[in-house]
Amino acid sequence: MGKRFIIVMYCILGIAIVFHSCKKDDDDKDEVEERQIVDWGDVYFIGFSLENNTGIPSYYRNNKAFPLELGTGVQVNPADITVASGNVYVIGTENRDQPGSDHVTKAVLWKNGKRSELRTPETTYEEATAVFVSGEDVYVTGSYFLADGEKRIGVVWKNGDILMATDGKESTTFADIFVSGDDVYTVGHENTQGGIVSKYWKNGKAVTLSTADITTYAKSIVVDGADIYVLGYVDNLSTVGRSLTLWKNGKADKLISGRSVIRGGKVVIENGDVYACGYEQVGSKYEPRFFKNGVKQPLDDYNNGHTYAIDLQISEGNALVLGNMDSELSRKSILWVNGGIVNLHGLENEVDMIAFDIATF
Repeated sequence: MGKRFIIVMYCILGIAIVFHSCKKDDDDKDEVEERQIVDWGDVYFIGFSLENNTGIPSYYRNNKAFPLELGTGVQVNPADITVASGNVYVIGTENRDQPGSDHVTKAVLWKNGKRSELRTPETTYEEATAVFVSGEDVYVTGSYFLADGEKRIGVVWKNGDILMATDGKESTTFADIFVSGDDVYTVGHENTQGGIVSKYWKNGKAVTLSTADITTYAKSIVVDGADIYVLGYVDNLSTVGRSLTLWKNGKADKLISGRSVIRGGKVVIENGDVYACGYEQVGSKYEPRFFKNGVKQPLDDYNNGHTYAIDLQISEGNALVLGNMDSELSRKSILWVNGGIVNLHGLENEVDMIAFDIATF
């Protein structure tokens, strides 16, 4: 009886060791080795799954995923990411269908993966679009529809509470935010009865950039001392055509103009130099565009299909442009550094990236 018991125990122990060894091997296979994309810092990404086009439940540092805290049955539409003082901030919109009720959306902020809701009155729809960190304060811009309202309200949150909101007379969309000292700037457009008008707001006071008869979308804002830069695009074939437009203190300058599709991405300033990115249609394909002080800079583009430039960062004198490529067979994300495409160590085939940031060493 004793020998039989010992033999059985050895068998159980052997099976347990083999199982543990196999499980460890499986875990090792699942573990992604983090690999640096640039040698002077860590690059952080958010985006959508290339497999099923849903929001990913993670942000990425280089090619390694870090989870976002999520509720049950929730899909996330990520919008922006920034890194400040060693902390990672992600914003986006949660979507869920609750039994017996309508579709529910919530504007959400994650700090180092931990979730917090952006507080609003009773709404039927919420959206977060951009995040900016200034000192200890976290600013988020976006919009919502009130439960008893028909028009979109533009909103800025500060540390989760509403700092300012538009009056609801016109339907307003906020696209980007920048904070300089005590001044908070946001940029976007209003849908008026006459048409779509681009504006920026300084501490809640609106400054008009375009007229209602010319459809214009302002997408990005940056402030350098006394100068305010806004990047957007004009889309009006019946009159002025299309253009990628950069406003400096309200004065417009066309970086690209034509009759084909043109879209704007991001404007950034470093050491007095003004950088901008976007894309335009050339023939039957879209091509990426990147500018320094109004002069087009080269971006490697070997793609026979569409290539888009959508986000931009300047770091340590290096220009990083985020984009993606569409071909007949696949879609992949790309990152240009000083015009050349860099290795994303497999991440380019998993995530349709929409925004990024870099933290230098």
